[in-house]
Amino acid sequence: MANNRKQQCTTVAPSNRRILLHAPLLLLLVASGPCFAAEGDAEPGSAREIAKAHGARDALPPDLQPTGAPMQAAQGSGTLPPHAPTPIALASDASLQIAQASPMPISVVVEPEAPQSGEPAPGAQPPDPPTPVAPTPDGPKQLAGASDSALPSTPVSIAQTQDAPVQLTQASDTAPPNTPAPVAQTQDAPAQLAQASDIAPPNTPAPIAQTQDTQMPPAQATSTQPPDTPAPTAATTSEPSASTAPQPAPATTTPPNSPTQTAQASGTPMPNSPAPVTQMPGAQPPSSQGPSSQTPGAQLPGESMQRSQGPDVETPNAEAPDLRTADVETVRKDVFGLAASGGAVKAIDEAKMRPDAFSAVDIAQLEELSIRQQVRGGRDKSRAMTSSDRFDGLDNALRAADDLDQRMPATPEYTPVRTALAGDRTIALAARGDMTKAVKTFETIPPDAEISIDALAAVGDAYLYLSEPGKANVVYQRALNQATASPTDRATRGFQYGARTRAIELREGLFWSYVDRARAADAKQVLDDMNKSLPPATEVRNYGPGESDYLRYYRLRAQYLIFTGRPDEGIAALEQLEKEVPFNGEVRAAHADAVSGQAHPRQAISMYRASLADHPDSVEMLAGLGRASLTADDYATAKTVDQTLDNTFPDSGAVRSFKRDYKAYRSPIFTTDLSFEHGNSALADNSFTSDSYIYSQPFGDNWRVFSHTFFGHAQTDSGSISRTRTGIGGDYRHGPLTVLGEVTRSFGGDGRTGGRGTIAYALNDYWTVSGGLDSNDNSLPWKAYAAHIWGRSANVSVVYRQNDRREVKLNYGVSRYSDSNLHQEITATATQRVYTSANQLVNVSLDLGTDSNTRRDAPYFSPGRDYAAAATVMHQLTLWKKGDMGLQQRISVSGGAYNERGFGTSALWSARLEHAWTFKHDITLSYGIEVSSHAYDGERERSETGFLSLNLPF
Repeated sequence: MANNRKQQCTTVAPSNRRILLHAPLLLLLVASGPCFAAEGDAEPGSAREIAKAHGARDALPPDLQPTGAPMQAAQGSGTLPPHAPTPIALASDASLQIAQASPMPISVVVEPEAPQSGEPAPGAQPPDPPTPVAPTPDGPKQLAGASDSALPSTPVSIAQTQDAPVQLTQASDTAPPNTPAPVAQTQDAPAQLAQASDIAPPNTPAPIAQTQDTQMPPAQATSTQPPDTPAPTAATTSEPSASTAPQPAPATTTPPNSPTQTAQASGTPMPNSPAPVTQMPGAQPPSSQGPSSQTPGAQLPGESMQRSQGPDVETPNAEAPDLRTADVETVRKDVFGLAASGGAVKAIDEAKMRPDAFSAVDIAQLEELSIRQQVRGGRDKSRAMTSSDRFDGLDNALRAADDLDQRMPATPEYTPVRTALAGDRTIALAARGDMTKAVKTFETIPPDAEISIDALAAVGDAYLYLSEPGKANVVYQRALNQATASPTDRATRGFQYGARTRAIELREGLFWSYVDRARAADAKQVLDDMNKSLPPATEVRNYGPGESDYLRYYRLRAQYLIFTGRPDEGIAALEQLEKEVPFNGEVRAAHADAVSGQAHPRQAISMYRASLADHPDSVEMLAGLGRASLTADDYATAKTVDQTLDNTFPDSGAVRSFKRDYKAYRSPIFTTDLSFEHGNSALADNSFTSDSYIYSQPFGDNWRVFSHTFFGHAQTDSGSISRTRTGIGGDYRHGPLTVLGEVTRSFGGDGRTGGRGTIAYALNDYWTVSGGLDSNDNSLPWKAYAAHIWGRSANVSVVYRQNDRREVKLNYGVSRYSDSNLHQEITATATQRVYTSANQLVNVSLDLGTDSNTRRDAPYFSPGRDYAAAATVMHQLTLWKKGDMGLQQRISVSGGAYNERGFGTSALWSARLEHAWTFKHDITLSYGIEVSSHAYDGERERSETGFLSLNLPF
């Protein structure tokens, strides 16, 4: 065969015995075939006239044209008599074109006759060469094929085109074994089969199918078949072949030089769809009943849920059918059952063998099931591995999903496939930690579309990861409803390679979605439902999911106790679990997390290290170690944890929490405290103060430099006074030791250069001692500054903190003023939490203090000796919580007695309202107001104070 663009005529010499029988056919080919003419273009309408001249019936009117399939088989009125040549209509009207042939030269060889009596039986080598093939360039063709019962001596000719549409009639179902099946490969248009049927009267020429200038739906393409190989047969439609009069053959034109494509049965074609295969010689032809839009699983009118297409099956047939001979329904059930049970790749291969049974949409759906299979396998791999290549399988699945999405046309019939593909993408993106993209992909899915349980669980995890527990709650509820009902998604029901999301896992996600919103009652209900769903304890063995389900339930119940303010009970429950399953990593990690949350970071570090010796690959324990190290100011360990985790585990919530805190530690920080007070004229009529720090990024793990600015302004009975002091210094933190040093300079007429320093050391998780010095103190009374008095101060304190619920602090401070006054004070504070729930707590504090001054005639308030005792009740209510963010309201009420030597005892009281916000990236903001009443030198003063505090890593 010639490989140049203009295809040459290729013939196969027939036997001498058949040449005379083919004479009328050859004369007709010479007269009208463009292969023997300069141009080969017939006049318009010639195909219709030739067909009518041989007794073909008129075409059906357009309103009677069958519309259920893009390919139609037109059958004649009877079989041909012996020795009657079969006429071939060579259609040359451009309006009859239906598909463009491949630009590659094609040669098709068809055995023209069925074996006669006395000739070799089927399967034997025929003695004579095949019938000539007349390729015709630049012109449309029609091919008349033999009927189901073509007589022995009926010759068949085939017209094959180059750069021209092809129409083709189906060959006899009883062709000799070595006869390749005729094929029409078209670009973007399904081929049409003209098939003879019934019994024709003797000497009656076979009818030729008429054509109409009707547009045909595009067909899905496949790769061009190589020369000298049997070409694949054109796929049949979703309806049986016509058994009566020939049907009109719709025609369409396509761009020239486009790749050869094979017609698909139904649906808009998808590029690069699998190629059909040639029917095996001697095999029974497949049923012509093809897939339709109303196959089981397709969306029915009135359904609110958009369902996927394909048979509603979960497993393949018990016995594998013969794909060559089985009917369409059996083949479809077997292939889709195989795909839904974990064999999607094999299912695609089998679907390629029966193009008559699968539409372009079916093929796309099988590819989607294969991608879903890759996603689940990739997710299991990522969960089991800790190396940097743990996401390779997921990345491959995402690339396959992108490729399929690009190849699918944007037509309605592909919507269920595209929806399922979006669910696969959601699972893959969430599994590899790209939570933002996972959420965006999920939100493109229509609300009424069918979504797999795994996709819903994945986006629920993503919402929790992004601190969106409300949205997570909605999708977990939907997934749980699907998991406890009869699922409609085949891949959800079927095995599909990889672990599936179970109902207890959905309940755990639902539990945390309530915890992250401080909804304890709803979280408790989830635990109760989880307990009811567990199998009886007597049926649980020491292997299988039952034991792990019970362990999960008891672990969550212990964590619920901690969450609702009963940490001692929760920690005791975790310790009991750890005794029963001493090497369970999840229980040990939960226990260490609980201890760390009780203000015991160093004890938690020891627990994490011990657990990591048994579970060196536990990401949760490693992340917990990092967070506890940050709390304990062990930045070297935190840095090591950060380098170990690197970017390998972006999907872990524990890693995300550690990375967030570590990033905040590594960031520059700005802090400020503002206050405004009105009243207390003994101190100042009105005053405003601002105390701000800007810290640099840490260097050398433990060092920061900072700038410090204090500004204050007050109005007193002796006039207004302003004070500004700036400083620059360094901050060193290494484990239990914290050292801060600053050089200061105050401005104004009394400006001075000084220094300030503090040191603190944590003896353990309970005891901390600290001390400080300041040579230019900012805490003197405002009237002292107005009198040009400055001072130096020192203090020391001891703190005992049993946990976050109990604390005792003792402090001693001494100040020497420039007017020779020596001021001393001693304070003691004890705090005990008396009530805790999921979103409320109540603390009770007792404050005791005494002050003394050596100078009584100072121009500022300076009592010789005074005493104060007050009790404070503080109620904290969580008004709003969303993951890491939240809003807490604190109301404090204090009452007590104040005694000043020489002025007796009087009552003191105060009330305070505060709002404390926590935002992402460890940003905190608090503000509030306070009203208080106090007696100074026997005169009662009332003051109102507003305050604001901000901590901003940036």
